[in-house]
Amino acid sequence: MRKRTPHEKKELSYERDRRNVYGESPHAGRKAIPLRKALRNRANRRLANQELAIQGPTPSDDISDAVESGINQKAPKNWNKTPDAPLGKVLAEKSRRRKIMRENGGRDALVTRITLNTEENS
Repeated sequence: MRKRTPHEKKELSYERDRRNVYGESPHAGRKAIPLRKALRNRANRRLANQELAIQGPTPSDDISDAVESGINQKAPKNWNKTPDAPLGKVLAEKSRRRKIMRENGGRDALVTRITLNTEENS
């Protein structure tokens, strides 16, 4: 394996590294991801327990199989993390926004300009 040049390393970093652009702080993301997974699993367990409670206190093997297949037929509560954006795209967007602010006189121009661009692209 050959050594990479600093330029190649930087390009790889821009491709591979990711940044959270979902709109929440990184601390909230670190708390929200495990919470969402836990809530999904709780909902699936609750569904299984409700099915078993309907069958009575000591379900037989046949009833257990029927409950399991019923749970598997119903779509489980899903949650998937929104993927983070590649660092290169995040930095390109920041650069574009800074350019708009420099050319048009500050943050007020940026808000107006971005709103108009998104409406035109829709």
